[in-house]
Parts: sequence; structure tokens; C-alpha cells
Amino acid sequence: MERWISVLVALGLGVTLAVTSSLGYGPIAFASGLLVFAFAFGWPRLTDSPQPWATSFTLGGFGFAGMLATWMAVAPPYLEWLPVLAGLGLLWSFVQHLARGIEASHAVANVSAQVAGIVITLSACTWIASLRLPGNHSAIYIGLAAIFLAQCATALPWPARYTSPLAVIAGVVGAGIAHVFHPLPTVSIVAALVFGMVLGGIVAATDRILGLIARARFQATSLNEARGVTKARTWGVQLALGAAPIALSGVAVYALHRLPAWAFIWFG
Repeated sequence: MERWISVLVALGLGVTLAVTSSLGYGPIAFASGLLVFAFAFGWPRLTDSPQPWATSFTLGGFGFAGMLATWMAVAPPYLEWLPVLAGLGLLWSFVQHLARGIEASHAVANVSAQVAGIVITLSACTWIASLRLPGNHSAIYIGLAAIFLAQCATALPWPARYTSPLAVIAGVVGAGIAHVFHPLPTVSIVAALVFGMVLGGIVAATDRILGLIARARFQATSLNEARGVTKARTWGVQLALGAAPIALSGVAVYALHRLPAWAFIWFG
């Protein structure tokens, strides 16, 4: 049942992004902010950070700074400040964990987890950049449909060797359905299906990797043990599992928007 919480989180965030993308920059910035907030709260609970609130504030701060930089950029690609913020996040992660002392437990794992969290958080900024690019943004709707169906597949109570291929297939199906029902798609059906396959692969890989992190040997508790310890951690884990694939998939959506015209001709 817990796995379906992440699907509901993804559905809520996905619907919010889809609706606000039709309303302008301000609303989708709000939706992207919700995505950053959900991930910033959930990631340190997923990775059992020894400083959960400090890590949440760090992820949220860099995420909102990335959103502001993307919003204030005057010309494409709108993402020129994200590498700088990623570098600053790396330096801050070392400083934050050095403050714990040189003999702190699992220092390498915790620094690595925080750096990965910063990168994923900054990836959410690509949703704003995608909206700022010219076009009718049909890739946003196609991508969100593919992501949601793929996450439904990963939530099924089957082994990963079954759910991962099924997630890829579900991504293709979701992209195809969204393409058919979109009134003015700017990509061909072939490009949409390939796009859905890529997003399904991202969702499957993210679910597989984060599932392993949640149950890793060095973590304080597993998901099952956490159920009796604190509901906040359980919800935090599900928030991260639901938000991370959407944040990472924003990069693919942005990349599809940036494809040159010859690529669309090649795909039909």
C-alpha cells in the first residue's frame, strides 16, 4: 500500500504541473516549487540523513535559487546558472558534513546522498525552462502522462525484473495516448513513443535505485521498520519516491523541446 502513496504524490504533482503549464509562468513556478518542496522534505528521510532538517533546508534553498535563476534568465537555454549552483552545492555539502566531525559515521555516503539530492532538485528547474521555450509545449503533457503510467507500473507488488520492463511499456502507452488526445501536438507519433520509452526507463531506473537506497544496510531503518517509528519518515520516503522521477524527467522534456527541426523531420 505504501508504494501507491508515491504514485498519488506523482499524480498530484503531475496534474499540478500539467494544469499550471497552461496558465503561464507564475502558476508553473508555483507547481515547480511544490515539486522542490516535496523532494527537499523527502530526500533526507529516504537516505536517513543524520541532519534531516539541515539537508532539507539546503535542498530547498538550492532548488528555489535554481528556479529564480531560471526565471530571471533573459535568453535560452535559461539554465546557465544551474552548473554554478551545483558546484556551490557540492562545496556546501562538504562544509556541512565536516562540521559533524572527522569521525562522523557514514560521512561519504551522506555527502554523496546530499550532492545527488542537490542535482535532482536542480533538475526540477527544467520544467520552468521548458515552459519558457517557444511552442505549444505538448511535450509537457505527453511526458507527464508517460511518467504517471510508468510510476503506476513500478508500484505493482511484483519483482523489479517484471515491473521495470512494464514501466517502459507503460511510458510508451501513456505517451501515445497523450499524443492522440492532444489537439495540436508539435511532435510526431514516433517521436512521442520514443520519448515515452525514455521516460519509462528513467522512472524504472529511479525506482530501482531509490528502492535500494531506502533499504540499504547502512541506513538507520528499512521502510518496514520505519512504519512503527514515525509516520513522518514514511511519508517523506514516499514523497521522495514520487517527486524524484518527475524532477529528473524534466531534463528529458526540456531536451525534447530543444531538439532542432531536423530531428522532428527524422522522426516522422
